[in-house]
Amino acid sequence: MSHRSHPQYRIGLRTVKTGLAVIIALFLATLRPSAIPIFAAIGAIVVMSRTLSDAITAATTQLAGITCGALAGCLFTLLFPNDRYFAIGLGLILLIPICQPLRIGFAVPLTCIVFVSVCLYDPTRGTPVAYAINRFLDTSIGLSVGFVINAVIKPYNNHSLILRLFREYLEAYPPALSELLMHGHYPVLAPFEAKMRCLHDEIRIFSEQPFPHRKERKEEAAYLEGCYQLAEKMYMALAALCGMDILGTPCQRSCKRLSALGIVLPSIDAPHPPLDEDSTVLNYHLNTLLDARGFLVELLNAAAPKQD
Repeated sequence: MSHRSHPQYRIGLRTVKTGLAVIIALFLATLRPSAIPIFAAIGAIVVMSRTLSDAITAATTQLAGITCGALAGCLFTLLFPNDRYFAIGLGLILLIPICQPLRIGFAVPLTCIVFVSVCLYDPTRGTPVAYAINRFLDTSIGLSVGFVINAVIKPYNNHSLILRLFREYLEAYPPALSELLMHGHYPVLAPFEAKMRCLHDEIRIFSEQPFPHRKERKEEAAYLEGCYQLAEKMYMALAALCGMDILGTPCQRSCKRLSALGIVLPSIDAPHPPLDEDSTVLNYHLNTLLDARGFLVELLNAAAPKQD
């Protein structure tokens, strides 16, 4: 009888931080008169992004959307106090195009939601202006608490993940070169492209983290960018090899370098191959790839002690 594997249940640090942020945000919000605690909780949840850069973007989106939507909602309830449905329809038609020139297009959905909420607010429970102000204040409390907890309690650091991705990238090359040079099978380049995209995205995330130790992080990001350029050079050399219609013969130097990677070619004990054009091109791209790989290995070994 086959057993299906079930995903492992795991509570991560960001999950714990989210719960803590919501507790504190709700407590602080309830200390205010006329509080709307749900929006404090929403603010704390929304801002608990993987990176602090994403958290800043989320907080900016929330504040911009709430501010614009609340102001527009208050204005239209004053202009059309007896026809709220007409006010909502007309307001949305005018509000959505206005958000783009104001460069808050990313907050358009939230702006519209807040606008409709203000316009539909029950006047027996208070004025729309009071509702808008309280929603802004409670959301700000949640955003502030969530951001502080996200920044102070072990902020996200993907340095070790980047190093692991680089090593996985390096490990993919010997099998590909073996298939190409020993069996004449051209490797599929798509997996290498996917690994490079993943590396590029993770390095970007690492470089955009505003804290902590911003200066050191900037220097480390430049170091990782140099590693990425070597990885890119390896890929370009492999792509050039895959673009050859006829593979030449590896020279003695290339064979010795490949044997260090566990790729033992039949021609390693043969005399120097003829210097035909295909062989010259093959050895050029092959040694370019191996040179870049050697430099990349050295850089990664030097970066290993800095791993968190």
